[in-house]
Amino acid sequence: MINFFINDIFHYLPGFIAIILLFIFVTKVILSKKTVLNKKPYLYSLPLLLIGLLVASFYLLARAYLAEFYFKKSLAVKNVKEIYDYQRLAIITNPFIERFRLSFSQTNLLIANSLAIKVNTPEVEPNLHDNTSGVNELSAQDRQTISKAIQAAIEEAKAAVSLNEKKAANWENLGSVYRNLLNTADGADAWAISSYQRAIVLDPQNPKYRLDLGGVYYALKNYDEASRYFEQAITLKPDWPNAHYNLAWTYYQKGSYAKAISSMQTVISLLSRQKNSTELIKAQKDLEEFKLKLTGK
Repeated sequence: MINFFINDIFHYLPGFIAIILLFIFVTKVILSKKTVLNKKPYLYSLPLLLIGLLVASFYLLARAYLAEFYFKKSLAVKNVKEIYDYQRLAIITNPFIERFRLSFSQTNLLIANSLAIKVNTPEVEPNLHDNTSGVNELSAQDRQTISKAIQAAIEEAKAAVSLNEKKAANWENLGSVYRNLLNTADGADAWAISSYQRAIVLDPQNPKYRLDLGGVYYALKNYDEASRYFEQAITLKPDWPNAHYNLAWTYYQKGSYAKAISSMQTVISLLSRQKNSTELIKAQKDLEEFKLKLTGK
């Protein structure tokens, strides 16, 4: 906490010192020109104006510091409610920081998803002789909480875009929010696609945006568009196993089993170099599934 305080003081100190020095300089000059002051007594008000500027600047700097304090506290705690509360306070204190909005949008999305998963998780293993599914039903309060969290996630993501429309990461975040809401929010598919497209335009050399957009099309079962963007991601980053893996499964869904096998073999080759045993085992199992499909067994 002490390091945090010192770092922030040094961050804001130059501007604050500049205002103080300006105040001292102007006051000294004015008071040294008594003949001028006698002719123009209204100049006496200049130090007062500078005092007002100094007070206003101190107030704004104090709020900026306090907002940073709240936000960094949100990164230090683990309880979701505390994270939410601190990020909310940071935005209320200073609503003009993009990263506050980005983080808060993802926090709200996490809350909505976590509650939905919790509600839809069986309390006990389903019994074949039991007519109940063992899945909890959404209460009215649960539905309201999820709805508010989803709405807040969208609003905060859009707020970040409004603060800086030229930043690709802001559009990626908006696309990510809507991608997570494809089966929940009306028009989420169009918003997700357009957001990722804007991110690609702003940062055309970033393969992740193309991979994410391909993922949206894959979820929508538009495999032609999905494969197109996965291929573009591979062109930008040929040694990326994840891009080849997504392309392999897209070919599989399209029925192009030979291409799916070839892409999955590339995945295995890349993972072998990276010594990623967990993902390598999964890719090898997927390859066997593809081969069985190709042979019709």
